Amino acid sequence: MSKEEKINELFAKTLTSEISEEERKMLDETLVENELLRKRFDTLDEYWNRCHPRKPLHHIIEKTEKKLAFTYHPESRKLKNIFFRIAAIAFLLISLGLAVFYFLQTPVNQELIEYHARGEIKELLLPDETRVWLNSGSYLIAAEPFDDDLRQVRLYGEAYFEVSHDAGRPFVVHSPGLKTEVLGTTFNINSWPNNVHTEISLYEGSVKLTPEDESVQSVMLSPGQRALLNQESGELDVSASAAENRAAWRNGITVFYNDELFHIASALERKFETRILVADEQAGTLKYTAEFSDESLEKILLLLSEAKAFKYNITEQGVLIQSVN
Repeated sequence: MSKEEKINELFAKTLTSEISEEERKMLDETLVENELLRKRFDTLDEYWNRCHPRKPLHHIIEKTEKKLAFTYHPESRKLKNIFFRIAAIAFLLISLGLAVFYFLQTPVNQELIEYHARGEIKELLLPDETRVWLNSGSYLIAAEPFDDDLRQVRLYGEAYFEVSHDAGRPFVVHSPGLKTEVLGTTFNINSWPNNVHTEISLYEGSVKLTPEDESVQSVMLSPGQRALLNQESGELDVSASAAENRAAWRNGITVFYNDELFHIASALERKFETRILVADEQAGTLKYTAEFSDESLEKILLLLSEAKAFKYNITEQGVLIQSVN
């Protein structure tokens, strides 16, 4: 294993709480010596823990997790937990490796720029006049200025793009598991690393979606369509989208469109920065279409549970959601 691979592994182990004291000491010494690596680690640490809020010790959520032993379903949920641990490390290794690649390959006339929306919705204007809105906790990485052949960015999280038209230079958004290519169009990408699905909603123009899994064919989206890439199965599904309220999150509105409670819980975790555990498959696969603005977490859970029944328990440390049976 090379030194770079070892550092990437230590980064991943730290953020997934798998690092030993000896490994932690080794990583600390390396970060002290290398300021660039330290900044990279600090960025990933903040981003990762916004996607996966840290769990306080000895509280109801942790006790319940131990009691359930992550066997929410005889097979699928147990396997999902195992998959999640593997995916967590794989995601970090891939993102770190790509970031290092950008640093090493960036021409001398370009600079790697990282845009981060910290606790707010951030509006950006890229050098080609493309406008981007980043949802809170999201990252956009770009080598600027763009070159003469291609405009490329890397997204972690959620962003709304109004891409400036340039027939000679495609605009490419790289997100975990997917490449989205356009010339000039308006679309939204939701690609959080702890979500099973990457979601693309198209409002104007057209986009070409190319999964990293070469066994899955590319697809073209038309306005009013939504694509969902399942990160576990690799399946890419296209359907009609409720496009009346474009990327409503830009105005502080949270919208769910036929989404599972598993997905909704992840979104609410980020919005309210609190731990939310859906303890069983029956509750987690309930689907909802809903819109919220300034409602509290407790109010949202109440309204959802009244529409399709589940029970929940809110504590200072987090929320536990279970089916009523």
